Amino acid sequence: MNQFSFNSGSSVICGEENNPDLFIRKTIFDVGYSEKEFHNHPNSFEFYLVLEGQLTFANEQEELLATEGSIVYFAKAEKHKITSVSKKTTMLLFKKVG
Repeated sequence: MNQFSFNSGSSVICGEENNPDLFIRKTIFDVGYSEKEFHNHPNSFEFYLVLEGQLTFANEQEELLATEGSIVYFAKAEKHKITSVSKKTTMLLFKKVG
């Protein structure tokens, strides 16, 4: 059994990125943050859980406004990006290789 805290600022909660274990990271985005280019993760899928705030995600077909309590999923190798942050946003990223 393990217990992890995410009461502090942005940080890795557990795991290491791009390894076979579950990776969880807390990220805080300020208003105005965006990613210019689409990117993907050819060997992993991702879930984003919005704890507070709101931000807009995009894949190559559509944009989606994610608000507090939303979970956004990207399949393995699906191109995506954050297009805008309209309120300071705290989210958890859950990433699994495989």
